[in-house]
Amino acid sequence: MVDLCLPLLKSNIMKPHQILFIIFVFYFYNSAAQTATAEDFKNHVDYLASEQLEGRGLGTNGKDLAKEYIKEQFISAGLKPFDNDYFQEFSLKFYLARVNATNIIGIVEGTDSVLKSEYIVIGAHYDHLGYDLSKEKGKNIYPGADDNASGTAALIELAKYFAKPENNPKRSLIFIAFDAEESGLRGSLHFINNLEKDILENIKAMFNFDMVGMLEANKKLELKGIKTIENGEEIAKKHSGDITLFNVNSKIEERTDTHYFGEKGIPSVHVFTGIKSPYHQYGDKADLLDYEGMVKINNFIARVITDLANQPNDIEAIATLKKIQKNNKTLTNRFRVGAIMNLGMGKHLYRDEFFDSKSAFAYSTGLHFNYKITEKLHLSLETLYDYNTGKSANGIFKRHSFTFPLNIEFGTPTTSGKDQQRLFIFGGTYYRNNFNTKDGNISLNEGLKQNEWGYNLGFGLEALNTTISITNRGSFNSIFTNKKVYQSGAYLTIIYKFW
Repeated sequence: MVDLCLPLLKSNIMKPHQILFIIFVFYFYNSAAQTATAEDFKNHVDYLASEQLEGRGLGTNGKDLAKEYIKEQFISAGLKPFDNDYFQEFSLKFYLARVNATNIIGIVEGTDSVLKSEYIVIGAHYDHLGYDLSKEKGKNIYPGADDNASGTAALIELAKYFAKPENNPKRSLIFIAFDAEESGLRGSLHFINNLEKDILENIKAMFNFDMVGMLEANKKLELKGIKTIENGEEIAKKHSGDITLFNVNSKIEERTDTHYFGEKGIPSVHVFTGIKSPYHQYGDKADLLDYEGMVKINNFIARVITDLANQPNDIEAIATLKKIQKNNKTLTNRFRVGAIMNLGMGKHLYRDEFFDSKSAFAYSTGLHFNYKITEKLHLSLETLYDYNTGKSANGIFKRHSFTFPLNIEFGTPTTSGKDQQRLFIFGGTYYRNNFNTKDGNISLNEGLKQNEWGYNLGFGLEALNTTISITNRGSFNSIFTNKKVYQSGAYLTIIYKFW
């Protein structure tokens, strides 16, 4: 811009048409990244936070209206459907009920023949808390204006801006309105888990708008995670203008939809105006939002994304994320380790006498190793110190052993890396080495088999890092060398996976 005006400034007298030209250049430069007006943002939020949309809660007609509205905005902007459909449908299970949910996804294809196979994701969740019912007031709606009609409006207006041919970047942009964020980030989790491998590995950055309507109240804009992009801070400060930036760091926010992108090693930025907001309250209404501030934020982020999407060199993640990316391309992220405790009862089965002894307390503890073969099939190995028992005429028959169970687990598909949720059944074998045996107070050294083989059967539930299961364990061979007595046990198994 300066180069264009320099010849004119060197002349002693500028003619009126030259002055007009300079004014035009300045106006064009300052409005080049003008994504929308305050009125545009207000119109989106007024509708999304209206009573008609019932707080956009899961399972409400209001949320269905919201998804149709966002889809129509994407279509009118000129976005292409992602994977041949704007809607990505999935279902969530709450106790015995299933609730349908929908991500809305569109794409602006990059203009560069090579770089268009790389992607920047721009996201915002559109769901909210819905409403409460009371006898006194009837339906009490959570409007969710700041959380997150504001972010949804920003998403829509950025989609409109980048879909214009003159603003198409070299890299492709994926725009996603996530569902079920308020129910545990389930929309972003579903999106990540169902991406084709070549697309997932080519997502270079993610920007997520969650609560961007309170710039004036908070006096700053948080860009948590911008440093996960190697040159992210530099680009952000270059374009921030009079916006005060805060939380410019390399930490990925875990409480919003950036979380699962970060788990895949993708640089992820949380765009957020702060907690001075009536979020998750009945008072989170459209008339409280700072729409001029939303325009400033969108113009700023548009310039940042434009720089990133057009830069000729790679969009580099910081070293810690590169390590995650490397692990995701290998089998190491399939392997997990945890501490295990079995608490239960043991008894002896006298096969020749058709008799079972009474049960006595038994336990074992050690390490659990789990390897994910497929989404439904896992292999587990345990190394246990094992105190196994059964009642006898002399009191409690007890053995101290080292036990090594090996099981195949089959269940519902695992959801994601360390955040697995699944039901499963399992079965397998174990080897046990017995090194100290007492019958009551009598130490036994002879007539015992030191080595034992047996079976394991059971079922369990895994959620996050914890697994709870029921385990049944029984021996194939007798405890004694001269009579047929078999060990049996039933346990409550608790596993905590720490790696």
